[in-house]
Amino acid sequence: MTLRHGSLWFSLILVAGACASPAIESGSAPRPTAAAPSSTVATVTSSSTTPEFVPNEPSTTLGTPTTITSVTALTDWEAVDRYLEITLIRGGSSAASIAVMRDGELEHAEAFGERVPGDPAEAEDRFRVASISKTIAAITTLQLVEAGTLDLDAPIGSLLASDLGVGTPAAGVSALTIRQLLTHRSGFAKYEDLFFRNEVGSCREAAVVGLTRSLQGTPGGRFQYSNMNFCLLGIAIEALTGERYESVVRREVLDPLGIDGMRMAETFDVGVGDVEHRSEAGRNYMEVLGAAGAWIATPTDLVAILDSIDLATPGTKLLDAATLVEMQTITVDPPESVDRQNPTGPVTTTTIPPDPTSGYGMGLMIFDAEDDVALSFGHTGTLESAHAMFTRRSDGFTWAVTVSGNYPVSTRDLAKIVDNALVLGGFTDGSYVVVPERLDEG
Repeated sequence: MTLRHGSLWFSLILVAGACASPAIESGSAPRPTAAAPSSTVATVTSSSTTPEFVPNEPSTTLGTPTTITSVTALTDWEAVDRYLEITLIRGGSSAASIAVMRDGELEHAEAFGERVPGDPAEAEDRFRVASISKTIAAITTLQLVEAGTLDLDAPIGSLLASDLGVGTPAAGVSALTIRQLLTHRSGFAKYEDLFFRNEVGSCREAAVVGLTRSLQGTPGGRFQYSNMNFCLLGIAIEALTGERYESVVRREVLDPLGIDGMRMAETFDVGVGDVEHRSEAGRNYMEVLGAAGAWIATPTDLVAILDSIDLATPGTKLLDAATLVEMQTITVDPPESVDRQNPTGPVTTTTIPPDPTSGYGMGLMIFDAEDDVALSFGHTGTLESAHAMFTRRSDGFTWAVTVSGNYPVSTRDLAKIVDNALVLGGFTDGSYVVVPERLDEG
């Protein structure tokens, strides 16, 4: 496949394994994963140098490789779309979609594969966005803080315990704050089985467990990514507003941005315009996650939300500048005391690490920062047969990609895939890349 952009000619060579595409059966056990092009390699060639880009790591053993070639010259978004379709859909996923903004303006939206078997996916179709729901919850929470409905640093644990009927919460729970929940510094364990192995039936039931079991860490201490934090944030918002969490988000976030159709879905809940995600029979993680991961949305919805917290672009901003700076500031673990020996006995010193260049803010992953200023940020989201990611890059591009299926294996690889696609389209030169941390993938 030859790509031409301006005076440059690009040669795109994709090595792929044969890929079957059996129908999705929502509610049944997962079908065997299709043989994926697990070492898809894109080589971009210009008249001078020849850099090589590898969008993802091998995940399965290749069968007999098939070389896909074409004499059609592809440019701009056509090249981007073709690359994404080959990488994600021929890679074994059933549907995928992308939306891209540049300097706050929507430039492109496209979908690939099938929404449900026999029905082609469209850019307006909604996918599971998984933990991107946490950024939505954070924006909503901080709006309520600005309005005086919530206090970032006031103890919230007793209110939560009362609302959930917990008479004797675990030690330390009563002192929990909104800030600690937003930054994953509450001390809660990860609770992977609780949220994903049918141990409870709802977010409220999961929250009761969280408030009654011993905390794993000290509130305000070390970072520990846990869905429990954002499940509880949704409950706190309902308790303090007297409204359903979803209704508050609609009023505070979606309506001001003109977003219609986004909703919180159940595990087996595919409506008109919703993309089907294969789910094992009997699973209920969407119901249990609540505010931590139950939203479904289009990539166009997602880039609009992310742009609303980007001070560098025009348009509607949902939060004050000072709040956005705080939201986008990487939180750090408290200094640790270290005992070292010397001739007169042990001496305690405090180790303070250098300022981080990546980490977590408030419901937001910071991919790149300099002098405490976030240059690139967003969030990933991973669920059964679902990968989602949205990113604000420092070069003016904001993008969101959603996938139904199991390819790529790691959601983080979507960053590498999109970086490569933008290079192949001639939009970037490959000198800037996004490198997210593995937080929401277990």
